[in-house]
Amino acid sequence: MTLDHARTLAELEAAVTRFVELADVSVGDEPVPSCPGWTTTDLVVHVGAIHRWAAATLLSGQRQAVEPTPLIRVPLAEWYSGCAAALLTALDAVDPDEPVPNFARLRETAAFWARRQLHEATVHAVDAAQALGRFEPEWGVTGDVAADGVEEVIGVFFPRMTARGQRPDVRARVRLDPIDRPESWIVAPSSTPTGPPVLVHVDGEADTTVRGTAGELYLALWGRLPDTRLSFDSPEGRAVLEGPTVP
Repeated sequence: MTLDHARTLAELEAAVTRFVELADVSVGDEPVPSCPGWTTTDLVVHVGAIHRWAAATLLSGQRQAVEPTPLIRVPLAEWYSGCAAALLTALDAVDPDEPVPNFARLRETAAFWARRQLHEATVHAVDAAQALGRFEPEWGVTGDVAADGVEEVIGVFFPRMTARGQRPDVRARVRLDPIDRPESWIVAPSSTPTGPPVLVHVDGEADTTVRGTAGELYLALWGRLPDTRLSFDSPEGRAVLEGPTVP
């Protein structure tokens, strides 16, 4: 399932609001389990800087250097809120079909950035919630966002990881099957020795299946939940989740 642009923006606004709330109650030095060596301060600065970088790319229509370390002179949650507001304003100012470059060099329009920042904010809000000891029902990951996120990992990050020399370990036609949703995805090995795994038509035959809720599949692909939360028919399916999937 791919969210339309209006729904993506609405979900992004909800995700950044959730992140602001988590940043506001953090003391800043909580360790982030899914980002070893980071504190919640590091996490908030990272996400805010990424939002500023995305907004600069959107408004300039040019590739931008990675954001330098920001100078922050206000409470961290307030600073992050300003970064998120700048991103949302930039997305409002640029038509989703307008040509805008992106790091993946795929579907280079403004709509790419709305989707990417939705998942940036969603996954890192889960990081913040885990750091603060929040239980899973409080993480705020909806089934629709999770399903869109599974597609993004396969379509954007599997090629990106391959280009970086960390090709996902897809040895067979593996169906990712969410038990709480009607859709599923089949990812297959590349037809070339060095190409990325590919998403194939869902009505095709799969060699093996990985099952879990859409949220479990999404967060396991991002390394935010252990793959023990999923069920596997074979080692080939498990290899996908155990191997590199995202940066």
